[in-house]
Amino acid sequence: MGRIPEPVVLELATLPREQVGPFLLLGLDKTADKETIDAHWAERLKWARKGIAKVPLEDINWAREMLGDLERRIRADAASLNVDTCDGTVAKLAERYGAREGRTVRTWQPLDREKALADYRLPAEVPDPDVVRAALTVPDIPEDFPAVSLLLERLVQQPLDPWAIEFPVPSSEF
Repeated sequence: MGRIPEPVVLELATLPREQVGPFLLLGLDKTADKETIDAHWAERLKWARKGIAKVPLEDINWAREMLGDLERRIRADAASLNVDTCDGTVAKLAERYGAREGRTVRTWQPLDREKALADYRLPAEVPDPDVVRAALTVPDIPEDFPAVSLLLERLVQQPLDPWAIEFPVPSSEF
């Protein structure tokens, strides 16, 4: 077994150990076996005691416990900040729930069912736009602003297309 290289210390924001994940805490690949886990765990303990690594001892021990239990290891693999987050997780879940190669029968049932969209109706009625326009009342405009009523009438006549609105982008920002 080769010597584990010295850690690269980065000054980053402190994240919870659950988010960092046991693989990164111990510097392991997703496919690490028990001997490799124990070797990295022992090395990380030495580094923590010497002050080389800024990881608390309790986090190092937590990482070893997480990787020792298969169920917790799979959950940590899926929930942590690892580059190869789904490495092996999908295969393990597929094997657990009966989606192996060559097997056509599932041992589980999906929670969601596909709906036929040809007969789909909105759950609420959409009102007619002319009825909505007729129900709107324009407030009285003060005589100090005679052009406002004309401008409001023209605005109501225009169809509203939110996708056609173009916002100016200041050239200094980009």
